[in-house]
Amino acid sequence: MEIDKKSALPLYYQLKEILKEEIDIGKYKPNEKIPSENELAELLKISRNTAKQAIADLVSEGMLYRVQGRGTFVAERKIFKGLTDAYSFSSEFQYNGSAIKTKVIISEEIFESKEALEYLKMKESTELYRVQRLRLMNNLPVALQTSYIPKFFCPDLLSHDLSSNSLFDILKEHYQLNFGYFTENLTCVKADQYEADLLKVKKGSPLFLLTRKTFTKNDEIIEVVRSFLPGDRCEFSFTHGADMSIELNHIAVG
Repeated sequence: MEIDKKSALPLYYQLKEILKEEIDIGKYKPNEKIPSENELAELLKISRNTAKQAIADLVSEGMLYRVQGRGTFVAERKIFKGLTDAYSFSSEFQYNGSAIKTKVIISEEIFESKEALEYLKMKESTELYRVQRLRLMNNLPVALQTSYIPKFFCPDLLSHDLSSNSLFDILKEHYQLNFGYFTENLTCVKADQYEADLLKVKKGSPLFLLTRKTFTKNDEIIEVVRSFLPGDRCEFSFTHGADMSIELNHIAVG
């Protein structure tokens, strides 16, 4: 750990980058205590205020957390999601070694409004299942997902255990549905009271809203899922290639 006092980079920023790197390489593991502000100041020959600013920034970014009277600790790693590949939420995090639990909040048959069905690109007569599930990683809520699925694809879907089994796997394996492609939209919203209570965040906290539509090869919608994810508990990865482009919606700034 070394600070370059001749660098144009601010000292607090250098310390932030050093701590981030040491967390990334595993020198400091989740829930492990890091050196105090005084210890960092003495070790690096910098002011305590410089060390304090660096740590405060990392706390606000969700990489560290404070425990009154005990010190500053490394936060659990953020949930990691890619936007360029089809995935099963459950299998993705089982693969990553995280302890994922699913709590079913709602599972019901519904008849949606005309406006909702137009948004889902479904016929007015379509009967739907609505399944809302809360995803927890190491007992911390990380996603509130609401899925809309046409009943004719899976007539007895609600008879399955939706808390222990991947919905993706049920549709694919039990009903032999062939997934063709999907579209995704990502935006930022503020948590309303219902979302805040379930995700254990404050009302008005920033959330990612990821809306995914999954289609068959015949352009029929199999599922529409809206996922709310706390902004300080997740990050997204993008894979860029010669055949991939990202289109940004025009945002008017007034």
